[in-house]
Amino acid sequence: MGLTRRAFLGGISLALGAGGAALTVGPGSYYQALAQPTDRKLALLIGINQYPETALDTVPNPDAGLRGCETDVALQRELLIHRFGFQASAILTLTNQQATRAAILEAIAQHLVAQARPGDVVLLHFSGYGSQVQLQTDPDQPYLAWVTVDSRLPTEQDPTLGDLLELEVISQLQGLATNNLTTVIDAGYQDIGYNRHGNLRVRSRPSVPTALWPPGLSPSRALSWPGTLLRAATPSHLVLEGQWDGLSAGIFTYALTQGLWTELPNPNPQLWMQDLGNRSRRWVGSEQNPSWSSVVRQKATAYTLPAQMTAADGVVLSAPGGDRPLVLWLGGLDPVVLSYLQPGSELVIRPPVGQGIPGEGPAPVQLRLESRMGVKATARALGPMVSLSNPSQPVYEKVRLLPRSIDLVVASDNRLQRFERVDATSALAAIPFVTAISQGAKGADCLFGRLLSPTPPTLTAALSPPEAPVEPLQEKPDLVVPNRYGLFTPNCHQLASSWTTRDEAVKTAVARLTPQFHGLLALKLVRLCANLQASWLGATASLETVGSKPQLLIAQCSDRGETPFPSFKRRTIDNPDQSPVPMLASTTKLLYRVTSPRTDRLQGLLIQFDGQGQCHLLLVPAITTASNIGNGSGGRASLGFTLPDDSEGIPVPPTPGLVESYLVLNRRSFDHCHQALGENGQNPTQGSLVQISQPLPLAQALLEDLHSGPPSSDHYRLCHDQWVCFNFNYRITPEVT
Repeated sequence: MGLTRRAFLGGISLALGAGGAALTVGPGSYYQALAQPTDRKLALLIGINQYPETALDTVPNPDAGLRGCETDVALQRELLIHRFGFQASAILTLTNQQATRAAILEAIAQHLVAQARPGDVVLLHFSGYGSQVQLQTDPDQPYLAWVTVDSRLPTEQDPTLGDLLELEVISQLQGLATNNLTTVIDAGYQDIGYNRHGNLRVRSRPSVPTALWPPGLSPSRALSWPGTLLRAATPSHLVLEGQWDGLSAGIFTYALTQGLWTELPNPNPQLWMQDLGNRSRRWVGSEQNPSWSSVVRQKATAYTLPAQMTAADGVVLSAPGGDRPLVLWLGGLDPVVLSYLQPGSELVIRPPVGQGIPGEGPAPVQLRLESRMGVKATARALGPMVSLSNPSQPVYEKVRLLPRSIDLVVASDNRLQRFERVDATSALAAIPFVTAISQGAKGADCLFGRLLSPTPPTLTAALSPPEAPVEPLQEKPDLVVPNRYGLFTPNCHQLASSWTTRDEAVKTAVARLTPQFHGLLALKLVRLCANLQASWLGATASLETVGSKPQLLIAQCSDRGETPFPSFKRRTIDNPDQSPVPMLASTTKLLYRVTSPRTDRLQGLLIQFDGQGQCHLLLVPAITTASNIGNGSGGRASLGFTLPDDSEGIPVPPTPGLVESYLVLNRRSFDHCHQALGENGQNPTQGSLVQISQPLPLAQALLEDLHSGPPSSDHYRLCHDQWVCFNFNYRITPEVT
């Protein structure tokens, strides 16, 4: 029998476990085992969570290690197989104890270099700790390295390098017979001295070792990465790992793979970067900036291959039939939505039609979600159980079931003293809609902490950091400013409106912040309504400036519309250098323009949160939308309207900072929103934004208006064919005096 991939991994593990030496496998034998015949697509995926303490720091740290690197490997593997047609046998994975320095180099040599032929497509992915390394012979020039599972910090007794230099990997890849290589690195190199940044894990080793070259090692610094290189961030920026309910993953890898699940592959790398930035910005802002480089013109990369499956929210992994449920992979869903997606949510399988003729082929299969663990889920058909001949079928979200009891999760900053954390936990636990946790216990919406000096940049209440990268907040107890408490984002930036200049006790601060907790929870609930890619209600919306030189800022289109099958779409970019978050002066006026192929009534609602956490609302009466029916493309009737319904535009908030704006179109009226506003003595239907003093009841009313089910239900049942929610973000720049 030929050498199998399992035998290859097992052989490496046995050989290295016996004495640390690499297993020698002849290139010919391994090539014959896996590459005859070749499918012309090869991948090596490496992910390390379980690091020994000795690999990271000289001081034992029980919090050492990562949690999302194995998830990264799984995300990439399913994406490559189901979206881009990689064969499972052509994907080699090394995780945790398998990912030693010698095993990684051996796998590159045998699985990639020995097999690849001209024209083949190759992908190499690494998720784990990165490190800067200084060499005693060249102390002023740091080198970038991967921290492998058997890495160790140099000691006086053994000062040789224990990490895997990137230059060694580059040198190994020079032997590839194909230019079509894509390397993905979800590891960081910034020396910040600790494992956590707010509530997020940092993927760079806390210390920078100084070492000697290993005997016989002399990689050339002149070498550059072959093919295309995608980094989670430039070496001078943080690389962070996200944590959600039951799910941890690299921010970069999740954003990358989610985008490739839900978009048609696009050969424009600038569009890749914009999409990655937009997706990761929702979780960590601009603090982590993905980078892209390519030294040769490639015919193909792993992410520009012809799609083997239409864009979707996930895929069926297995459909055993009988009484056994289907196993699903939901890597295309937003991780925050995935965290709250409840059993009973509905999805649909849409098998491919015959010969591209509508109406032919199997009928769509309706599914009901039963359980979820991470991005894997089980579901059953709503009708007779299904056994698919080819289980690799796309899955789409159809009905989003959310719990009514969604809390704001507030973590107590570990930099607080013990008695402060006790007081904070006690005070936060007394607020009915707040869940208090310790920092890092699970995903959090914000952190309660004490002001440190030097003061970190202030920020909007939208839980997003500033556009410009900033230095991380350093832990310097001698610079602590006593008794000033407020809120930080999960990645450790101040929420601007949560701080006061006076000294106060912990419980006093929590009481003062309670109204802001209301606003943050309202924003969280509205974010869970965003469904641009999931909506089956076809519509297009754009954000434009008003004035002598009007400018189109952002245009969005609901992806699935109301066609029988989701269409293939490839987005383009007119100005790749334009910031994905427009920067606007405080004197700017904006216009929202909406078109839809529907000719029945649609209700409109615009809700926004400004840089101080203030909420504003504009409701569009049904009579406005129903009266604007005209001829669209092809002479078919369509609906169109603007917000406001004149050409004057809406003034932007005067306060500098990020503005999150959500435009909701609904087939039903916003009765509960009207009721909530009436009870508060407000009527925002006069064509201008109205400030909302109590945004939480309004956000709850919005979910109630989108709910399709009995009012006594324990869940919100949100049907994606009934509404679409667009999200437009922009930043107000400070006035120059």
